[in-house]
Amino acid sequence: MKNLITAAIVFALLSSMAVGFQFINLAHANFFPDPGPDLPRIYIRNDGSVDPATVPIERAGSLYTLTDNIVLHTVEIQCDNIVFDGRGYMIQGNASRIKGYDDGNNGIIVVGQNNVTIINTNFEQGDTGIRISESSHINITGNMFTNGLLKGTLVEDCSFVQIEHNSFIELHTDIGTPAVMLDGSKIVFRNNTVSGSSNGIKIIGSSNSIYENTLQCVLPVQMDDCYSNIVSLNKISGPATASGREPFTGGEGIALFKNCSGNTFFGNNITGFVGQAIRTVFGCSNNTFYGNYFENNGFAVTLQDGAVNNTFYGNIFAADSCKIHIDDGVEGTCWDNGTIGNYWGDYNGTDANGDGIGDSPHVIIAYKWDTDVGGGVSYVSGQDNYPLMNPVDISTIPEFPSWIFLVVGFAVVAVLSVIYKHQIEVQK
Repeated sequence: MKNLITAAIVFALLSSMAVGFQFINLAHANFFPDPGPDLPRIYIRNDGSVDPATVPIERAGSLYTLTDNIVLHTVEIQCDNIVFDGRGYMIQGNASRIKGYDDGNNGIIVVGQNNVTIINTNFEQGDTGIRISESSHINITGNMFTNGLLKGTLVEDCSFVQIEHNSFIELHTDIGTPAVMLDGSKIVFRNNTVSGSSNGIKIIGSSNSIYENTLQCVLPVQMDDCYSNIVSLNKISGPATASGREPFTGGEGIALFKNCSGNTFFGNNITGFVGQAIRTVFGCSNNTFYGNYFENNGFAVTLQDGAVNNTFYGNIFAADSCKIHIDDGVEGTCWDNGTIGNYWGDYNGTDANGDGIGDSPHVIIAYKWDTDVGGGVSYVSGQDNYPLMNPVDISTIPEFPSWIFLVVGFAVVAVLSVIYKHQIEVQK
């Protein structure tokens, strides 16, 4: 199955090098109106028909395949249980009108549908590449989003969505428009690359899994109103620069802006942020951070505005990422889980009995803003009672949720089986 994924992605990338121009000429034919306030639409109707029938979309049962580029048109899918295969061709929007996804300047739109797969398609220009709302069991795999897009994929009020093996490169994002918007539940965002944008992914909702991604943005991960999500095994850093990876190319790594509780963050590598690797802002409580690696950050952790009962253990704080910022009003922060603490690069304790735990606690010297002095001041905020003498393998940490990979693995196999079945039908 791994070979199937690799083959699909390689085929998409090779096909994208052979983009044709036939449909650019078709766009000026009589049956297509000129692009106006809203891009004209191509429909895959609920009966499975393609409207207009003359567009370069070939149908074979429930498999729809592009045979050429689509330019200045939106494809709206109104049908359940289909696979849309771009075969490496491009869907291009209107780069001169980037106003917001409601203006219709999108590549593909899916509203209120079930079991739709979109693969091997390149999206360029315009507002949003793929926009999914009020839908379930949607699969977005092996696509490329780049060259003038504002947002790559927008998922709104959806469940059971899988977004895997896609590339989101240098999109024109800002604080309100991330490269990827994930709003819903049971969304899997895995093994994607989001690089070169100001804002990476924004997550709203519950029971979502964000793992094994490469995220290189000024602000890679934003979270609002998030509950019981898992963010794991991601490589999170600031964007690369022309001269290569340099210190502090990002602002902050993971930002929990408001009302984020019961989330788990483990096994992430977070480096190169001038602000902080992790920040909680408004009312974020009962979150767990373990097995993460922090290096080359201004602050490793910043806790603000009512952060309560957040727990850190099994993490690796490199010597240059041991600074902690904690505002007044933050309560109950635990720097160990009762048996295991964290590895601190500036810890100078000893381990007389050789059990891997320091004989003395690691005192947390935190910083906060003091208006009287007009700057930051340091103070003793707490302690790690079980500091680690050496970094640990996260898979050996108690409560390591290996079940999540088993569950997601079965889901991935099911999705790929559907895609493979449709490809075999076409070959017949």
